[in-house]
Amino acid sequence: MPKWKFATYLFLADTQENFTYMDFDFSKQKDKKLLIKERTQLSIVRYDEITYLECDDKLVYVHHMKYDQAFCYTKSLSELECELNQFGFLRIHNNKVVNMQHVLSLNSKKREIRLSTLEILTASRRKWQKVKSFFNN
Repeated sequence: MPKWKFATYLFLADTQENFTYMDFDFSKQKDKKLLIKERTQLSIVRYDEITYLECDDKLVYVHHMKYDQAFCYTKSLSELECELNQFGFLRIHNNKVVNMQHVLSLNSKKREIRLSTLEILTASRRKWQKVKSFFNN
């Protein structure tokens, strides 16, 4: 059985024994930072520490590995998706963009994604094929 490296091997729940090798270079994330302006406060968050982004009405919440509370951001999710796409972020739902570096496992039957923070996110039917193809490339 292969050793687990952080987001290197992926377990597909419906196949039970197959591991798929992810061939994406996440090292590009390490030096990049997202500047989040919240009224009078400016926060700097590294790309590799962002687990996912979630849109609720006109605010985007940036979920972080180290903090329980998400950062609020007023930029649109579509703009952020375009900016982060080349760094391994993928839209999994109309209102969610996930850092694929933090994905631990997929459950194909339920279209669920388990993150390194042990949170479980559900992908839409239309976006699920993109999620699977990300790991199969």
